[in-house]
Amino acid sequence: MPKFTERTALKEIVKFAKREFREKRPQNVRVLRVKDEKILLIGGPIPVITIKETQVPFYIVALDYGDMYRLYNIRKDGTLIGGENVEKTSDKMKKIEKSTKTEYIIPKR
Repeated sequence: MPKFTERTALKEIVKFAKREFREKRPQNVRVLRVKDEKILLIGGPIPVITIKETQVPFYIVALDYGDMYRLYNIRKDGTLIGGENVEKTSDKMKKIEKSTKTEYIIPKR
């Protein structure tokens, strides 16, 4: 996958997800954005200062094959870091579900 600017990266990642859906025929494909992680909160009950850290990878493309997922990790600028297969019931998938936000789903529900 070619390199993109951060501004156009999501559009190109969605194109990549559509191509994967068309070629590999999983049940569905989701483009997930990794949420920022809060590192430090300074202040009382209402934090005055919040420091957040952006995680690498920034996007995850998850292909659902029924009992397992194929995950592609993508940086904020659109470069593909790598891919791996993960079982649906694994702890890693539960952690990913908690720490991501869905940007796009194919097929649309």
